[in-house]
Amino acid sequence: MSPTKIHAKQGNMPRAPPGAPKGGQWGCIKYGGDKTACLCVILCLLTGIFSGCGMCAYLCPQDEKDAYKVNGQIYDVHGKKIARAKDIEFYPY
Repeated sequence: MSPTKIHAKQGNMPRAPPGAPKGGQWGCIKYGGDKTACLCVILCLLTGIFSGCGMCAYLCPQDEKDAYKVNGQIYDVHGKKIARAKDIEFYPY
């Protein structure tokens, strides 16, 4: 499934995703997805496959997806719990 984009002004944000508690905040998280993997391959080709520099791409993930933060937990737009808020960087809208 591809990530769903919600980008809108805070006043127009939809309610909590299904199954997630109400009263949270929408924002985005960065994760290692297709863009990050592509960057990893490019770095491997430029620096040598066995140098390990390509893996550095995962230290700065390039992919973003919408997320909902409430009660110290982060949920995706479908209501699936992704992680604890202290374990992942959350950027509020």
